[in-house]
Amino acid sequence: MATWILVPCLGRLRQELNSIAPGRDKSSDGTIGDTAHRGRVSDHNDDEVGKVPIRDADSKHEVHAIDLDVDLREPNLTMEMVVQHVVGRCRGGAERRLRYVIYNRRIWEASQGWRQRAYSGDNAHTQHAHFSASYDTKLEASTASWHLEDIPVALTDADKKWLAAQIDRAATSAAERVWKTKWNINFAPGAKPYVAEAGSIVAHVPGEHTRTEEMVAEINTKVDKLLGQAPSTQA
Repeated sequence: MATWILVPCLGRLRQELNSIAPGRDKSSDGTIGDTAHRGRVSDHNDDEVGKVPIRDADSKHEVHAIDLDVDLREPNLTMEMVVQHVVGRCRGGAERRLRYVIYNRRIWEASQGWRQRAYSGDNAHTQHAHFSASYDTKLEASTASWHLEDIPVALTDADKKWLAAQIDRAATSAAERVWKTKWNINFAPGAKPYVAEAGSIVAHVPGEHTRTEEMVAEINTKVDKLLGQAPSTQA
């Protein structure tokens, strides 16, 4: 049997998923089809010798479909979020490398404008998500980013601690500027001024109070945006 390869665009999709979910379960991952697949038309078959819906222009033995296990083993990331992100990019025209996606008894197809429809095939695809790639030579070979890193996730405790540290750092920086520029007081970089006294100075030095408020407001806006980013479940 000829050596086959997974089309590069799907290889990049798998790579990015491994990057954002390095500990994910891969037991339900799949590429080349088994005996059952070889007996019917399937994107999991070798496109040069197997039964496939389309014959592409090259002579490479390629597989145009990948199954990715649903268990990502990340507390704030699910396969539903990944699927909705990818489908959303397809629907919006930013992504053209897929023909269809099947997941959890639903299917989204390029030929149907990426509208969600019920899927009633023998495999409900509840253990993995199925992604079928284009047979266009340029598209199937593209390893451009799928932007999985842009999927909005809920804040972890570590994220919250980091944000709190950023707020504290901004306030300290403002106080340090006042002490150094307005009062000509020198101290070791990063050392915290006496908070009560620094606060009094900030409140009475023209412009510094407003500047500090603007910095804190900007950070608060970013925090609120992150907290408000719930995973999309829209079809």
